[in-house]
Amino acid sequence: MEPIRHTIIAFCLLFLVGVVGTVGFIYIEGLTLFDAIYLTIATVTTVGYGDIVPETPKGKIFTAALILFGVAITLYVLVEIIASILEGRLSLAFGIARVKRGVSKLQKHKIICGGGRTGNVIAEEFRNDGLDFVIIEHDPDVIKELRKNDIPVVEGDATEDDILMEAGVERASGLVSTLPSDCSNLLLGVTVKYINKNLALVVRASSEEAAKRLYSIGVKKVVIVEEIGGRRLAKSLIKPAVVDFLEFATATGEASLESIKVERGAKIANSKIKDLRIKEKFGVTILAIIRDKKVVSHIGPEDEILAGDTVVVIGNRESLDKLEKLEFS
Repeated sequence: MEPIRHTIIAFCLLFLVGVVGTVGFIYIEGLTLFDAIYLTIATVTTVGYGDIVPETPKGKIFTAALILFGVAITLYVLVEIIASILEGRLSLAFGIARVKRGVSKLQKHKIICGGGRTGNVIAEEFRNDGLDFVIIEHDPDVIKELRKNDIPVVEGDATEDDILMEAGVERASGLVSTLPSDCSNLLLGVTVKYINKNLALVVRASSEEAAKRLYSIGVKKVVIVEEIGGRRLAKSLIKPAVVDFLEFATATGEASLESIKVERGAKIANSKIKDLRIKEKFGVTILAIIRDKKVVSHIGPEDEILAGDTVVVIGNRESLDKLEKLEFS
């Protein structure tokens, strides 16, 4: 805003010089309005055709003063305009270069394909969780808004290899695609799996048929947005308290749902719930255990956590981080 303010001030000063010069020539030299404006412009721009010249001593003194102040202010206006243009372009260029350098250093980061409303929500969640991420977007207006919010952006088509490489897909740990077209998401899935076969890929789809095709190429999770939205609306009507609790807890950081994979050799592996005393030690509650694609939701003290399980827990962010670091490593 500062360069714009300076430019506006400069134009106001130039306009003031024009008004003073015009009025001065009318009263001192007795010129018509048209001739006074003409002579003022010729004087300030140092053109000086000589067809109209001041004839009185006072007019000549006034013209000399107008040349000094007018030319100075005209140069000031030009400098401000050029500075504003250069500053904007240079700032944008340096900003893009800085983002590229930052992205090139990222490891095990997340990539969001599509920076629209859904992509913005995902970016906000990643940022709240302290995750490194970058967005791939092709719409110039969307890119401008993302850069205003200091969100790292790679400009281009997310289905193109060179753009994905620029976003560091070969080093990334996960990718979320919010592209509206099932064909684009399918092409994207094939492309990224070819580059990085270990990449965890979550993709939106418009139908069950599209979801089946995406799963067939190795997509980790397919989300049918309309279906989830419909279920959320239904739950908000049937069980509003549960939905309100989860929204409040996750939004305020009071509680967070987390799924943690139990790797081989982890301290928690092959141990009974009662022996782990997770609730007492960390204030974290185990909600379910996912084992062999089945969900064990009735967890008792005699139940055992095995290597390869995914444990679903709820607690505050700090407690969950401490649990994962101490027991799941």
